[in-house]
Order: sequence, then structure tokens, then C-alpha cells
Amino acid sequence: MFKLLTDEERQKVAHEYALRRAIVMLSAFVLVLVAGIIGLLPSYVRSSARQNEALERTNITDASFERGEEAQLQSWLLSTNKKLQVLSPALDTDRPSEYIDRILEQKVVSVHLTGFSWVRTRDNKLTLSVHGVANDRQSLISFENSINSSGHFSEVTLPVSNLAKDRDINFQIKFSPATPPPSSRTP
Repeated sequence: MFKLLTDEERQKVAHEYALRRAIVMLSAFVLVLVAGIIGLLPSYVRSSARQNEALERTNITDASFERGEEAQLQSWLLSTNKKLQVLSPALDTDRPSEYIDRILEQKVVSVHLTGFSWVRTRDNKLTLSVHGVANDRQSLISFENSINSSGHFSEVTLPVSNLAKDRDINFQIKFSPATPPPSSRTP
């Protein structure tokens, strides 16, 4: 049908076609632009709010330093650092968990452990205590012998009064960790 038109009509139709194509392209561009703005506007508003909040916090922090609160904050920081130094693993040279694991390795089935004590005397000597309940005398003596023969502990003492009962014996065994030979110590 386009071929049946005159040259003047063809130019008008081609002009109209180009005009409509430009309008469709412009409309598509505007539509993409509006969709992009709608999609990015919430994150822009959110980031602006966060930026304002950060500026507000910096202003408050600057104002607190101007009011003389830096001494109070500095003392808080020092006390926190001291508390963290107390919890430092470098200060934990005794490692009680290792000794507790060694005790648990020696435990007999019919002995139930209820508590552990770890005491360092003034002369820097460690004393460990294990509290528990044994089903019978034989299991308690077996537990004491296994601790004694393990080689990890010395001065194992089980009070004779603990052996007075036949069943459900509450006991407390005291002992000291054996000092490892110098070759097995880790630096």
C-alpha cells in the first residue's frame, strides 16, 4: 500500500512514521527513567537518613568531648582494658580444664562426680578436690586407685571416714597435680 502513494504522500507518511517512532522511544525512555527513580528513591532516602544520623552522632560525640566528659570516657576505657587483661589467656597458666579432663578419663561408671575445687595456697601449691557420690566402696576405691596410678596426680588422699558407709557414699578426694618432667613442658 505504501508503494501506491505519491511522492508527496510518501514523505508525509515517512515523516509521520518517524515522529511516532520518536514519541514511542521518548515514552519508553521516560518510563524507564520513572521506574528507575521509583526503584532507587527509597534507598536514597534511607542513605540520606543514615548520613544525617551519623552526622548527628558525630556532633554529639564532639560536644561531649567539649564538655569535659573525655576524662570520664578515658577512665571507663582504662577500666575496661584492665578487665580484658584479667581475662587474657596468657595469664591462665594453670589450665584447670586439662586436669578436669584427666580426672574424667579416670572416672569409674558407678561413681558420679558432683563438683570440683581448685585452690592455690600461699606457697603457690595447687590442691584439687573432687566431690561426688559412689554407689559402693569398691567403686570408690577403684576410682582412687585409677587416679593414683594415672601419674598425672600426686598426694591423693581419700579420708577413711568416706569408707564408713556401704552404699551411696558421699566422698571428697584431695590431690595435687604431678609436676611434669622438664623435657615434657612446653615453653
